[in-house]
Formats: sequence, structure tokens, C-alpha cells
Amino acid sequence: MRTSPLSHQLGRRLEEIDQQIHTCLRDIRRNLAELERVSEQGDGATGGDRFADVLGKAMADRTRGRGR
Repeated sequence: MRTSPLSHQLGRRLEEIDQQIHTCLRDIRRNLAELERVSEQGDGATGGDRFADVLGKAMADRTRGRGR
């Protein structure tokens, strides 16, 4: 089977996009871990939920709102 130059370009572009996605996800995970660390170091005056709990609730609410 012969492949066109366009399919080669598309494959290369998809690889680039995949790499960008993985880089962004790594950054997001690192940022979330840092936010969690900071929220656990809080002074306790607020008595609120941990950041991970608040984020989880917000994501669940958003998912339910979209009808998934």
C-alpha cells in the first residue's frame, strides 16, 4: 500500500500534538500536586475541605451538569 505525503505529514503532526498533550498533562499534574501541598499547609483557620476534595466535587458537578 502506498501512502501519500499528506498522510506522512498528518502522522507527524499527530505525534507532535500527542507530545504536547503529554507535556501539558504533566504540568497540570505538577501544578495540582503543588496546590494540594499548599492547601494542606494552610493555617486551618478556614476549616474548609482539602483542595483535592473541592476539585473532585467541582468536577463531579460539572460532569453531571453535562449529562454524562
